[in-house]
Amino acid sequence: MVSRRSLISLIWQAGFIRAQQTNWRVVHRAEEPILLRDLAVSDEGMVVAAGVVEAGESRPRALISLDGVSWKTASLPDVPESVCCLEAGILWMAGARGLWKSPDRGASWKLARQTPHLKRVLFTGKRGFAAGAEKTVLRTEDGGETWTPLAAAAEPPAAASFTTYTWIDFPVPQVGIIAGTSRPPRQGITGPLPAWRDPRANLRRREWPAASITLETRDGGRSWKHSVTSLFGSLTRVRYTRDGRGLALVEFHDAFEWPSEVFSIDLHSGKSGRVFREKDRAITDLLAFRGGPYLLAAIEPPPDPEHSTLGPLHVLASDDLVHWSEQTLSEEILAGRAWLAGRFLDAAWLATDTGVILRCTI
Repeated sequence: MVSRRSLISLIWQAGFIRAQQTNWRVVHRAEEPILLRDLAVSDEGMVVAAGVVEAGESRPRALISLDGVSWKTASLPDVPESVCCLEAGILWMAGARGLWKSPDRGASWKLARQTPHLKRVLFTGKRGFAAGAEKTVLRTEDGGETWTPLAAAAEPPAAASFTTYTWIDFPVPQVGIIAGTSRPPRQGITGPLPAWRDPRANLRRREWPAASITLETRDGGRSWKHSVTSLFGSLTRVRYTRDGRGLALVEFHDAFEWPSEVFSIDLHSGKSGRVFREKDRAITDLLAFRGGPYLLAAIEPPPDPEHSTLGPLHVLASDDLVHWSEQTLSEEILAGRAWLAGRFLDAAWLATDTGVILRCTI
């Protein structure tokens, strides 16, 4: 018997479903104001969104669903930066103090590695990687029992004190990328929010080129090749598909003509090119599926940041990386940032930093 997911995948590849037909429905809204920071989905359908409740004293929390219908709120032992869902309800979290593991769907947590300022954690089977500040990249081959530094992370010619790895992606176990930025401090007015959300945007310093660093492997992490490129903005997301194509997101934090840019990548040809850039759409995350479609999560810059730094949420989709269409949301949602997760279109999810979770419907 062919599963619904497999059937949808076959129909999609046959061209009967197009990106323009996808919709997004709100399935959960946090009961208390929670500033979400990441979203993860397991192959078994477990959904986890992690963040901090900032009512009075900051309290790290996770919104967890085993079936996408019923949700629970769980306490976290550390301020989360990234979460990863594995089989059998195993969760990993990268936080301010280090790496944390939960063997029981978030009911309990144990500090697996005390390494401060980690930004990302990702597993492909028993092999896992964690990345963070000061050129830190850790790896494990035994499911997280032991972690060792990745020597290749220290090779790029950039000062460790200014270099942070923030992203990890493995579309298949053999092919992976780790990305980060080296940005020495400089003079001028900046702030924690990007300029397009800042009520004093006219006073912000101009965006300045920084060193974008990538580490790439084609053999499952046994060997790595690094590259360093000077570019405006920060490379914050790179998502590949199993056929070697993908998208890369560059975000601009300080004053710049655009809030973000999206580029296409082809691992086979080595070619890349800009595929999306709009002044009224700040892209904060993206997803790519084999053969399409390609999804972008966007925030429309708020018209009056002095009144509110939140803007309307948008989801855009494309089948060809040329024509982008606005997807239908079940209601208007205001947010400052949004995350996408999911390996299949019919199991794609979106979470906003305002505590709203949506699911893609076909």
